[in-house]
Amino acid sequence: MNRTDLKIFKSQRIGNELHAGGHRTSNAIVSGKLNDVFSSISDIDHARSSFDLVKLYPALSTDDSSRLQDAHIFLSDQPDDALVNVLLVEAQELKDTDTVAEMLPYLGLDTTKFHGTSFLTAPVNAAAQLLSIESVTRTLTPSIKTVSSKIGLKPASEAFNVYRTKRILSYGNITEVNIDVPDMLLADPHYYAEYQYQRYYGQGTSTGAQLGIFTRHLSQEELTFENGVVSSSINIAVSKGQYFTLFYMSNEDLRFHSFSDSQTISLAANERVLKGSARLKKSSDASVYTDDSQGRFVSAGYVFATIDYESGIITAIDPIDYSGTVTENLGVIIEKGNRTISKKQWQLPSSNFARDSVYIRFETQAGATFSASSDLSGNITGTNCTGTVSETGYVDIEFSQGVKPASISYDFNEVSVITVPAPPGGFDTSTLPNNGTVNIFNEFGQVCVQNRVRTQHQNLTSGQSINVIVDANFVDIVDGQGMSLWSVTDANYSYDKVKGEVKINAGISVFSPPYIITAIQSELVTIGAMNSNELSLLTPLKRAYPMGATVSSVQVLGDFQGQTKDERTLSAWQNNFGEIGAAASSAINTTQYPIELTNIGAIAQRWAIVFTSTTAYNVIGESVGNIYSGDTLNDCAPINSFAGAPYFVLRKQAFGAGLNPGEAFLFETLAASKPTMITRSVSPGHSEIVRDNSTLSFRGNKD
Repeated sequence: MNRTDLKIFKSQRIGNELHAGGHRTSNAIVSGKLNDVFSSISDIDHARSSFDLVKLYPALSTDDSSRLQDAHIFLSDQPDDALVNVLLVEAQELKDTDTVAEMLPYLGLDTTKFHGTSFLTAPVNAAAQLLSIESVTRTLTPSIKTVSSKIGLKPASEAFNVYRTKRILSYGNITEVNIDVPDMLLADPHYYAEYQYQRYYGQGTSTGAQLGIFTRHLSQEELTFENGVVSSSINIAVSKGQYFTLFYMSNEDLRFHSFSDSQTISLAANERVLKGSARLKKSSDASVYTDDSQGRFVSAGYVFATIDYESGIITAIDPIDYSGTVTENLGVIIEKGNRTISKKQWQLPSSNFARDSVYIRFETQAGATFSASSDLSGNITGTNCTGTVSETGYVDIEFSQGVKPASISYDFNEVSVITVPAPPGGFDTSTLPNNGTVNIFNEFGQVCVQNRVRTQHQNLTSGQSINVIVDANFVDIVDGQGMSLWSVTDANYSYDKVKGEVKINAGISVFSPPYIITAIQSELVTIGAMNSNELSLLTPLKRAYPMGATVSSVQVLGDFQGQTKDERTLSAWQNNFGEIGAAASSAINTTQYPIELTNIGAIAQRWAIVFTSTTAYNVIGESVGNIYSGDTLNDCAPINSFAGAPYFVLRKQAFGAGLNPGEAFLFETLAASKPTMITRSVSPGHSEIVRDNSTLSFRGNKD
């Protein structure tokens, strides 16, 4: 078994018509050949979008029944054009007979999995078990992405800048929350909470059901504070991977002045009255009035008193009353000194944003202004500042120097994705959940991490040596016609894994320049857990990989080998391929003369050889129908016209005296191939790319 024995065959019809698809043929995909899987992208496609679904057959193509262990496929790179996206579709229900009309509904099933590519947003060392990647989702269908810049925003309004935060990360679905707050401003407690949760919305609309992230606000009345603990029972759970955040006023930043102690407010140096916190009464009025954050107390549309926040002086226009009950708690909250903070958390106003677009500005107590910015992994770095922004927009930063809370501002880019309606006769995307955005990684699924190095060469000559990378798992050279130079005998080139060197051999003379040399280091690992854009691996990596290395989700196809099973005879054929009943009058001797298969000819099928006389019979396949008539004087070898080889061979000696008319011999064949689906979506927009491609890798282990 050689590398060339692993082929990807076309189905009966390649195209986007509803009747395309069907059985495997003997026409193999030619690596590098233009438009061999998908048709070229037309001007209309670029203008209005397009969606293509193609059925392919990865197969072990040998003329024997050797076995390929754990066959698997994955996309190892995407097209260069950002408007084009290619995905593998793994559907349990997919059959050899399926056409595009039957395949399209599989895209909306809960059991269907999608496989694509992402890339590392940070380098990883050997033995690492955590991968930070650009995205865990892809858009299956054509879409339009718009970016809107949000400039000069504040984490909170001036009134809420005095709140500190404590947060809890949900590792499942949290419905009970208890948070210790030892520094709560007990004399006049103020607190509230927010958290995020996921739910589907849009059922029954033209865009279909979509999975959205929503923020819920809990007021002070919906929370409980006892013995230094804020607690809550919530009926809509905090979703996995989301935060429950408590906002509260701290006695380290603020103090409360009660009018029951003194009607005169005394402020120390750099202290000021917190706007919107002063409470008093108007004489002969039982109502409690709070200042309007502009220094005024208003009753029935009239100002009856004013307060100076810097001096604490209250000026009465009409008589005022400082006396109140314990519950009314008349007084003011005072900000202590030149208050600074060392950390800050807040939620961006939108969870649909570019993760590398967050830009933060702040000022220290000394008056120095600094900034920090985020990267694709959500890491925030800058002078005197580090932190993170989660995939859903939760910002958590720390400062190495005290920072004025009111000085913090930020920018970010909000991203909106709109699915383009299908053209007439196209696939109805409203049947897809989450508006066509699909997960391409799954817990306990396999991924292939790849460091690919490609170099272009205008010419190569025999005897030339080129340095690539050491210990590569895969090395190939393609010429200007897209033809691979690999051969079993190394006639065209050879590779030294220790030196990381490619040597050009004499066979190069029959190929055409220019050339592309590709060397890939790769390994397969299993995802143990997923958190936002991070993949936690079950086992450590064997190698180090740079930022930008490709991470591909893998579709495992299983062992590839032509096999038979469930051989039996029936005394009466009732057009039931699954029937197990009374045996026929004679046996078919497959012990001494077993059914012979080749990997190239066998298909996944249940068969019945139904006798019409003691010597004549018909061969009927469950899906291919009546395909052959024969007799016991000759070998039974029905030809698979799609593959150019027999479906199976049953030697004439196995028939013995034959069976009686109406009796049948039943069995099932297993193919050395398995169908898969691949999609290509083209989003509307102008592209300068004339020639583009993506790479489908097919691998396995020789038994």
